[in-house]
Amino acid sequence: MTLVLLIVLALAAGVAGILLLRPDAGYVLINYGPWAVETSLAVLVLGVAVWFGLVYLALRLFGLAIRLPGSVRQAVDRRRQDRARRSFEAGLLNLFEGNWQRAEAELVRRAADHHATHLNYLAAARAAQRQGAIDRRDQYLRLAALNHPEHELVALLAAGDLQRKRGEWDATRATALRLRERDPNRPFAIELLAASYEALGEWEPLRALLAEPAARSALDPPRFDALSIRALCELMQLAVAGAHLDQLKALWDGAPAYQAHPELRRAYLHGLARLNADAEALALIGPILQREWDADLARLYGTLHANDGFAQLATVEQWLVQHGAKPELLLLAGHVCLSNKLWGRARSYLEAGVQATPTPQGYLDLARLCQDTQRPEEAGKFYRQGLELAAGG
Repeated sequence: MTLVLLIVLALAAGVAGILLLRPDAGYVLINYGPWAVETSLAVLVLGVAVWFGLVYLALRLFGLAIRLPGSVRQAVDRRRQDRARRSFEAGLLNLFEGNWQRAEAELVRRAADHHATHLNYLAAARAAQRQGAIDRRDQYLRLAALNHPEHELVALLAAGDLQRKRGEWDATRATALRLRERDPNRPFAIELLAASYEALGEWEPLRALLAEPAARSALDPPRFDALSIRALCELMQLAVAGAHLDQLKALWDGAPAYQAHPELRRAYLHGLARLNADAEALALIGPILQREWDADLARLYGTLHANDGFAQLATVEQWLVQHGAKPELLLLAGHVCLSNKLWGRARSYLEAGVQATPTPQGYLDLARLCQDTQRPEEAGKFYRQGLELAAGG
């Protein structure tokens, strides 16, 4: 419009200039009712141009007056948004620097004016947790979801993470279950739920969760394996405590991928021993120690009752040849010899074992040996040494 006005004014000025420079400037008479206007053509053209310019200017001023409130509002909104953005950035910077109180104040102060209000409240929730203000933290999380319902999932994820870091396992489990209602295969929800089950000692739900295909892809392989073994071991202990041998065997048979793991293997074999399934424990321990050395299983082997004691001793002495004169293996050989009433060989093995690594059980076996061979004074000495060792003296 400005360009049009300038063109009209230029044309009018040109026409007026031409008319003024000519000898005859022209004559114009306008008669309307009782009024009559006489003027030259140049003045008329100039008057029309001026009138047009005034009308245009009036229209522009009128439009500006109409748009003024909106323009003022936009300017105020831009200023408010700029201040909210600067406050948000300052809050994040303080949060990263560890200034929790200042971070919370900056993040909340202009949160309503920020275009991403939920981000202000999510960050403020972290700052509040760092200060131990759990009520404020939960309020910020509610506000994050309330102001942006489409971001409720993000608020739940943040809540679960904060609850886990603080050790609020009941709340973590509840949040994880809500997340899984929205997305059963979300990796972080599975991770939160697994961590809460582990912390709360809910081993059967944990085992069921790990059996889901999504769990294997959601958790790192070392973490998945550690949780699986932990759940199985704990369930085995519960089965042993309840004297459920069939349940113990079912847990073992259902985990072929982990049967070579030392922790699970020991839990199962100790469970068999406690439930008097000595024959089955012996049948498993023998091949294991034939392949690799496990001091714990060697000690357990010595406590198990074998139908053929001499075959048991032959196996132990074969391990001595294979693995060397390990102290625990010497004590095991002495214990088996004692059970078979081979007094001389038992004493040789036991004395060599306690000399290398004194143990209360080793001294107890020596004391029993001395009692069985009618040497009460030596038996008393070994009993005292074993008691002192067991008492830490």
